[in-house]
Amino acid sequence: MQKEIKEKKEALADSVLVQIDALADAYIRATENGFNFSDLELAEKEKYVKPDYLLDPSEVNKLVTKSQKVNALAIYTLELSVRKIYGMPVEATKEAITKLTLDLNHPIDWKTDIGDELTSEKIRSNYNACKEMGELEYFWQFHNALLRETDYLLAKDPDLYLDHISEDELCAFNQQWVDFYYAISLYAKYDDDMAKIYNTFSINDMSVEDILANYSNINTAKETYRSNKFQFVEKRNALLQ
Repeated sequence: MQKEIKEKKEALADSVLVQIDALADAYIRATENGFNFSDLELAEKEKYVKPDYLLDPSEVNKLVTKSQKVNALAIYTLELSVRKIYGMPVEATKEAITKLTLDLNHPIDWKTDIGDELTSEKIRSNYNACKEMGELEYFWQFHNALLRETDYLLAKDPDLYLDHISEDELCAFNQQWVDFYYAISLYAKYDDDMAKIYNTFSINDMSVEDILANYSNINTAKETYRSNKFQFVEKRNALLQ
């Protein structure tokens, strides 16, 4: 089994790594034009009703597998920004992130920037670190969870969040999904963990044409998140199982 995995990774390095690098670059560039939850400016009346759908920091103690921990790290990282814009306590979530980064030996230096938004520069640094460690699958699993969590948050309150996001930012987020999908569909041929992720979706469980139509503007995106809320919630929750 170990020999087979080694041979697959060698095949990846020799034949398709350049293509995956190009797709990663496209994905990272798309993040430059996307939205960050930390940048959303909520009105005081919008902050009044706090979200009750965020992952409890104490759940970190129930996580067992590496996959669960990688996914939870992405979830807590994104939700930390949501807690901040609502003026909610963040220390317990920061502690959960710290625990996970230590457990996973996460390649980003969180000691200095824990809780800061994942900028494109940090994402690129993350990719390069994972590549150097020979663990690119870690990068794509982490970002699968980030994308799923973003969809989860938007589905939970599409009117509130999407009213604070521009159509250009929404378009960039959709492009992230497309670039991610093409990268993972290629990588899945060489890595069993990536194949498992690939088999769970097809660009938000829709074709490229569907995603361009259903997320073409803020209003259609709101309707898509409303009508498919259960699906988005189910996909995110599955990350922790």
